Amino acid sequence: MKCNFFIFLLVIFVACTNQTPVNNDKVSEITDSLSTIKQDSVLPASQFTTYSDSAGVIGIFEVPEMLVFTILDSCSFKDAPFVMSRDYAILQTEIKECGAEIGGAPGCISYNNDTSNYVFECVIPIKSVAKKNPKRSKMVALSAGEMAIYNYYGTYNYLYRGYANLRAYIKQQHLQTNGPMREFYVTDAMLEKNPNKWLTRIMIPVKKKTTNT
Repeated sequence: MKCNFFIFLLVIFVACTNQTPVNNDKVSEITDSLSTIKQDSVLPASQFTTYSDSAGVIGIFEVPEMLVFTILDSCSFKDAPFVMSRDYAILQTEIKECGAEIGGAPGCISYNNDTSNYVFECVIPIKSVAKKNPKRSKMVALSAGEMAIYNYYGTYNYLYRGYANLRAYIKQQHLQTNGPMREFYVTDAMLEKNPNKWLTRIMIPVKKKTTNT
């Protein structure tokens, strides 16, 4: 799968302005929930669930572990297109060098919306454990968990509407968010010229609301 880096970066830049702020001091705690995979690991290949492509909220799903190559990075919003473009290029190169195969659409995990120090991870799924460990990126398993999923179709200018609709659904289901959102860019905009057909899949971890007694 060929990544259209600049299109993806535009999506991320628009999306991150709609994230719930996360304390930067806790970012390391969040990223520690991702398990680093060693080259000799016996972890089986990820089983990628086939989700509906219907527009809008498609429901709550138990999302399995997902093997990915990832780069954790941070920068100002204005530098994000350049930094992310570099990160995705590194990921693609190292996936090939390590003998792995891309196993899904590229994505991003956002940890805050600090305009001066935006913290994020660029990720590309892989089909199975790579033959060797990467040098600059990491091979990890994204945590499994229950997630609310929304399929947004259209130009990236209005991607925030997808977030608003999904958050409203989460509230309606008496749930609360349980970690940073994942966003995957399913449609290759270089191949599909009609922006109304561009699919961005938003995944937000959720849990039941706790009640004070």
